[in-house]
Amino acid sequence: MAKNSSGRAGWLVAGLGFGVAAGVALGTLVISPNMPDGGAGEPAVTQADVDAAREDAEIAEAQAASADSVIAELADSAVEGTLVDRPVMVMHTAGAAPEDVDAVASLLDAAGAVNAGRISLSESFFTQEGADQLKAVVANTLPAGAQLSTENLDPGTHAGEALGSALLLDPESGQEQATSDERGLLLRTLRDGGFLSYEDGTILPAQVIVFVTGTLDGGGDAFAARNMASFARALDSRGNGTVLAGRIRTAADTGPIGLIRADEQASGEVSTVDSVGRAWGRMATVLAVREQLNGEAGAYGSAASAEAATPAP
Repeated sequence: MAKNSSGRAGWLVAGLGFGVAAGVALGTLVISPNMPDGGAGEPAVTQADVDAAREDAEIAEAQAASADSVIAELADSAVEGTLVDRPVMVMHTAGAAPEDVDAVASLLDAAGAVNAGRISLSESFFTQEGADQLKAVVANTLPAGAQLSTENLDPGTHAGEALGSALLLDPESGQEQATSDERGLLLRTLRDGGFLSYEDGTILPAQVIVFVTGTLDGGGDAFAARNMASFARALDSRGNGTVLAGRIRTAADTGPIGLIRADEQASGEVSTVDSVGRAWGRMATVLAVREQLNGEAGAYGSAASAEAATPAP
């Protein structure tokens, strides 16, 4: 579904840049050789320089944490009423921090969203070892009328298309795209196969899925990162939208958020938030749900690839 990127919001996260700058300075000093001549004509780095840079980094982090705690107190009121009567599902990977998932779910509740359930995706869901079995389960339990891509055959795409068709409401009519029996069959079979978990009786069709992940940067597992990005995009294609939220490392060039942002079409469809470990990042995630419902998408957080800290309030 085509979406337009939203505008830049500049009202949040003062001091974040100081933390980044101090961290870079500290890292530079620590790895620089402490040579008598300074090395290549540069001044020598002393232990005092290293200590000063470390102190600056610690101060910046303390200030950022203090600012984040204030934002946490204000977040509920900032999102209040933005998603009244909108069914939203939370889906998360095995690597997602429980506190991130719980905090996003709590803010969705504060926004007035209807709780459409929570689904936990196991580690095997995105691994190469589980790929063939996952594709077989999806193909054999696909809801009637749903179709799988014949161009993109990767397991992330097919699983996203199947689950999107089963879990998301039709964006045009607002009606369910799968019957409760079809939805139940797909979910139970995936659960029996060890691919996901959920509580019986808690899953409802949703308008938007918030997909929370952890710190995967793709450096050690490029297959899982690509699979995750493809999955998020395929989910989005079957409903009103998807918000992919993770911690800062996921915005690396090889991370799932980085891969989405590097693809012009994907970045115009899926909203991404790269700092879900921060209170303001969690708030941005909830505001991005509203953005998706408005047919827009954006990239938020503190990575260089983000266009703003949060969507415009």
